[in-house]
Amino acid sequence: MEVLVEAAMQTPDGRWRVEVVRRRGQRSQWYRVLRDDEVVLDWLSITAVERILVEAGVDMAALAPVVADAAAPTDTAEPERIRTPRRLRGGPDAGHGAA
Repeated sequence: MEVLVEAAMQTPDGRWRVEVVRRRGQRSQWYRVLRDDEVVLDWLSITAVERILVEAGVDMAALAPVVADAAAPTDTAEPERIRTPRRLRGGPDAGHGAA
């Protein structure tokens, strides 16, 4: 089943990124944390995301929304898609684990 990134925020330097993720056709969502375009952890609650960022010394107030690709379809009822590196697409085991 395809995984959609519904929204994302990142640090100004782009080193840290938090994505809101869900599977197509499902309403439940989770969070994914990336550092330097590599998945740090996946299938997280917002509480876990906050803990990870605080422990890494990332100021959550510095996170800014990531703008979706201009090429993403906007005339559908689906949420606007944000470009995700190809290696992150797939199931819960894809890119799962600490860096």
